[in-house]
Amino acid sequence: MNDTMYPEPVDRFFISDGVKLHYTEWGDPRKDTALLIHGIRDQGRSWSFLLQSLTALGKPLPHAVALDLRGHGDSDWTKNRDGYQHEDFLYDISALQRHLNKKQLTLIGHSLGGSMAIMYAGCFPDRVKKLVSLESVGPFARADEDIPLIMAQKLKGPRLVDPSFYPTLEDSARAIKFRFPLMPDEVCAHMAQYGSRMVKDGYVWKYDPVFRFRSTTMLSEGQVTAFIKRLNCPILIIYGTESEFLKSTRAPRIELFQEAKIVAIEGAGHHVPHEKPDEVAKVMAPFLFPESHASS
Repeated sequence: MNDTMYPEPVDRFFISDGVKLHYTEWGDPRKDTALLIHGIRDQGRSWSFLLQSLTALGKPLPHAVALDLRGHGDSDWTKNRDGYQHEDFLYDISALQRHLNKKQLTLIGHSLGGSMAIMYAGCFPDRVKKLVSLESVGPFARADEDIPLIMAQKLKGPRLVDPSFYPTLEDSARAIKFRFPLMPDEVCAHMAQYGSRMVKDGYVWKYDPVFRFRSTTMLSEGQVTAFIKRLNCPILIIYGTESEFLKSTRAPRIELFQEAKIVAIEGAGHHVPHEKPDEVAKVMAPFLFPESHASS
């Protein structure tokens, strides 16, 4: 897919705590920056369709940066078996903000990326201009009685998992479609193209297979709430009506976002920015660019 109406995106790399990380950059780095943070087992180029939809509305992001989280996309995998904790992702976001030399960012995150955006804005309220969270109101919390089992899992040592293998790129796209049937075929093909790499006789996913296991980050509900209560920027929360968003154990947190605008996208599942990019763009544009909408 060509990112129509944007100049060709540029691939960039930087080092965060010894890990080489990749990000894709669109637009003018001298202008306000929106940092887009993908979900688990995803990668930064999956934002291309939403960026295209915003541009088609005449509201392109002046400068968009899509990070490949460590262990995803074209970023390196960590050699530390404990190196994919929430604080590691947050450290990388902070390192990228320093690398970009930006005092403030607009954060746009999906799923895990939305949780990281919320936590980062809770850590550094003054560094975040606006926050858009898609299908997330923060990370899963752990009950006190769960901690010993989680700790035991961490102490078992490295988890060696063979990556999924597909003979052709089309097979990997079909696997995405099978798991996420609401995702359009062209999006599945795009995700397969940028989310897999060629090996002998076929393709495997770029993400570290360890992400098939649940996160062992240990945060209580009270700790997650403390992050949310520190937010002081404008907030937009978007979810799909066909997802489990409102049925999640995390759904009651919606009440904590008292000043947030919360919007449902009809017919969308958990991958709302990939399934319904035009509809999401129509909701995001007036939030991100209220002045231009007020004058139109």
